[in-house]
Amino acid sequence: MKNDPRILLYSHDTFGLGHLRRSLAIAAQIAQDIPGASQLLLTGSMVAGAFDLPPGLDMVKLPALTKRSDGRYTARVLPLTLKQTLNWREQMILQAAINFEPDLLLVDKAAAGVQGELLPTLRYLKAWSPQTRLVLGMRDIEDAPAATIREWRANGVPALLEDVYDQILYYGQRSVFDAVAQYRMSDVAAGKLVECGYLRRAQHTRLPADVRQELGIGEQPLVVVTVGGGGDGHELINGYLQMLSQSRCLPFHSLLVTGPLMTDERRDLLEQMADRPDVTFMKFTPDLVSYMRAADLVISMAGYNTTCEILSLQKRAILVPRVKVRQEQKLRASHLADLGLTRQLLPHQLQPSRLLAEIERSLALPEPIVNLNLDGLNTITKTIQSALPAPAPKASPVVSWPALKPVPVYA
Repeated sequence: MKNDPRILLYSHDTFGLGHLRRSLAIAAQIAQDIPGASQLLLTGSMVAGAFDLPPGLDMVKLPALTKRSDGRYTARVLPLTLKQTLNWREQMILQAAINFEPDLLLVDKAAAGVQGELLPTLRYLKAWSPQTRLVLGMRDIEDAPAATIREWRANGVPALLEDVYDQILYYGQRSVFDAVAQYRMSDVAAGKLVECGYLRRAQHTRLPADVRQELGIGEQPLVVVTVGGGGDGHELINGYLQMLSQSRCLPFHSLLVTGPLMTDERRDLLEQMADRPDVTFMKFTPDLVSYMRAADLVISMAGYNTTCEILSLQKRAILVPRVKVRQEQKLRASHLADLGLTRQLLPHQLQPSRLLAEIERSLALPEPIVNLNLDGLNTITKTIQSALPAPAPKASPVVSWPALKPVPVYA
């Protein structure tokens, strides 16, 4: 392995915080396990600057996209068409790869990028930098099997997995959800897959006593309600506040975290509803895990990162999965409930009486004993270390650029 490897990370970030948070967790582990590594993260997240960066990591902010409720993409802020925004992002990604000269490219989830924006960079690296290792990171569940297979075929993903990517890092456990079988991955693609396990996310937190002192709650039970980025978290927090409004005195304190992507209008209405002494209302914190560690119960959606945090902390949890556009969260919540690790309520089951009964039932349960593989971050960095190329012999000075030649096309 080179002494000073360069690692390029791509995180398209069109909805929520999941891709960014996962990429930053991996980058932090790389910084710890691979001293001297230089990392460059390409992200479209509007809140990327709110997080602390590990040493050796810089970022390139791509023009932001957002995914509408119907699953279609559009520019989030700028008065540009989708085509204009994608063209701009495509050029920025390619230029970053040319200038940074990575030894390894790690792509989060989207093998071809949003609407194929990563394809020119993959072509360039395959043709002009064949020593660069191309690695795809894949979360435990993409979507329902039929929908994933259909989407992969439409975007040419099977060919990318077989012909372009050198390795596939699976951030899950096949005994819980077998992506190879469910998504009908070919033998060639399956042979590249490394089963990493889930990503442990409970390191470097504050002590629960310090968090409780900050909230002023002493030994009172704490229920933390979080909706990730918050872009579609209004329904859960509104349902929770409706439950509180029908109960004058409850034996627990509630911390509600709306996420930075919830609209100001919706957040303001929820904050007015939350104006009571047994509720702490918070827009966003990069230290959410510390509050979750101090909690007696976590109520959340079923996004990958929050779920990993719940499992890492071995917390009682009620998962209320997103059920629109993708079935990923519903499947994850269902599988974990079947294993007895969490409880599940669907959005249409958030009636005040039912939610309160579920909270009381959950608080009375012992904390779960999680025996899943949570060593994903260590496995990822070990795999990356072994994949990085050996030091290359010192190259002769380049006098001029060679003429461009055709590169392979991957539809």
